[in-house]
Amino acid sequence: MKKKIGFALVVVLLLMEIAYTQSSVAQDSEKDSSRIQPIGLYPIPILFYTPETGIAGGAAALYLYRDPSADRASRPTNFTGDVIYSQKEQLIVELNGDMYFGNGAYRLLTNTSFKKFPNKFFGIGNSNSSNAEESYTPRSFFIKAVFSKNLYSRINGGPILRFETTSILATSPAGLLAPGTIAGSSGGFVSGLGLVVNWDSRDNTFASYSGSFYQLTTLFYRRAFGSTFSYDDVQLDARNFFEVLPSQVLAIQGAAEIISGTAPFQNLARFGGASLLRGYFEGQYRDNTSIALQAEYRIPLWWRIGAVAFAGIGQVAEKVIRWRTGEFKLAAGAGIRLVLNTEDRVALRIDVGYGENSTGLYITATEAF
Repeated sequence: MKKKIGFALVVVLLLMEIAYTQSSVAQDSEKDSSRIQPIGLYPIPILFYTPETGIAGGAAALYLYRDPSADRASRPTNFTGDVIYSQKEQLIVELNGDMYFGNGAYRLLTNTSFKKFPNKFFGIGNSNSSNAEESYTPRSFFIKAVFSKNLYSRINGGPILRFETTSILATSPAGLLAPGTIAGSSGGFVSGLGLVVNWDSRDNTFASYSGSFYQLTTLFYRRAFGSTFSYDDVQLDARNFFEVLPSQVLAIQGAAEIISGTAPFQNLARFGGASLLRGYFEGQYRDNTSIALQAEYRIPLWWRIGAVAFAGIGQVAEKVIRWRTGEFKLAAGAGIRLVLNTEDRVALRIDVGYGENSTGLYITATEAF
């Protein structure tokens, strides 16, 4: 089964590369146009695997256009829509936009989704056992919008809005969520406003060889905004990339999140999944605060094939003052890359991660960070 998934993903991502090539040709042909014209609309099949979803598949559509009067090197505006259904009976419908204005000086990033997502809950805290899982089924509708402006050099910033309404359709009868005493276990609505500021000097956003990315996100959820819950959420993300030898890259990421107030359990700080500390089920460990550090070494092997080795540590706690050096969870693993778009370095990613008494297989596209 794993071999079939990998083969299908190769086909999927090759179609993505064809779409990219077509869009580049279209951009060249429109260079002398005096008005905004569409670059193209491309249907894309989807197939991937993670421990959180099992085998998941569906279809997506990508729409690109560029203002011919903009700088030729500027990014095109794009809209994507997709419908995904997973082996674990999870349904995801998404519509996302990434729009650029003023020759790239302004950007509007939007995310809208509907999810019916049967999931697992392990409790709150840093000592949850992988055997303590219980099932629950949330249904949610989510909207996020970030409007940013280039403030100076590589510094960008602007306001962020986030809204999400969640209903809990089912819980385990004898589980922790069934009594409804845990915040969010009866559903609710969150409405938040905040700011995002970042510094981005990466040479490539899909697979960086050099540069750095630092981002601070602050969100304030208040009953005055209509939110069921009132809390503050501060997130830090720092990434650095070093080309140690030609095409051999050391990538390092540090991430932290601090929540004060009462947040629904679905939105608590956490790690795990396909991006941050692979090897842990995403959300097995969650609490008001989290901290994680991971590193990855990427090396080309032959043709478009490469290999990576990665390791990381992380923990969650109720408060920052309760972080302990002896409480970090360890993760490590390795993976294979098949580069399908050499210009933008888009690759098929197959990783196996190991945590404490847990293992994760991840088959998807693009690097973890």
